[in-house]
Amino acid sequence: FVYVLDRSRSMGFHQGQPLRAAKSELVASLNDLHTVHQFQIIFYNERPSVLNPFRPRPPRILFATEQNKGLAGDSVQALVPAGGTNHEAAIRLALGMQPDVIFLLTDADEPPLTASEMEGIRKRNAATAIHVVEFGSGPFAGRNDFLARLAKQNNGQYLYIDVSDVNALKTADR
Repeated sequence: FVYVLDRSRSMGFHQGQPLRAAKSELVASLNDLHTVHQFQIIFYNERPSVLNPFRPRPPRILFATEQNKGLAGDSVQALVPAGGTNHEAAIRLALGMQPDVIFLLTDADEPPLTASEMEGIRKRNAATAIHVVEFGSGPFAGRNDFLARLAKQNNGQYLYIDVSDVNALKTADR
C-alpha cells in the first residue's frame, strides 16, 4: 500500500479539519495492517517527499510492524499544512513504487489534474488500484470531478468526506 497524503496549505482551511481527518483516516488504515503487509507514505504539496525513518539510507517500502507503524503515525501527526498542490508528481512517484494499491487523501484543491495528466497516469499504471478519499466542506453534490474520474480510470473507488459534518467525521474516525 502506498498512501499519498496532501499536506498543502488548503488542507489547513476550515480550522484544519481536512488535514486532521486525512491524518485520522491514514493512521486508522495503518493500524489495520498486519506484519505481512507493506506500506509507504508520500507527503506532498508542490513536491512529494517519502517517509524515511532510516536516513541516511534511501527510503523503502516498510513492513507493517508495530515499530514501523508507530514511526509512520508519528510522522503523519507531525505534519503541518504548507505550500501549493502538485497531485501529479506525488501520484507518479507512488506508481513508481509499483504498489498493489494507492490511497490518495486530498481536499482536491487547485489545480486539478489536466486531461493530459490523467491520461499519462492511466497509461503509466499497469495494475495499481488508485483509491481516492476527498475531504471537502459541505455536502457532496454528486459531481464527477477529476478525483472521481482518477479513481474510476484506475480501478479504484472514490469516497467524499464532508469535514463540516461532525457525524461524517465520527464515522471516518471509526
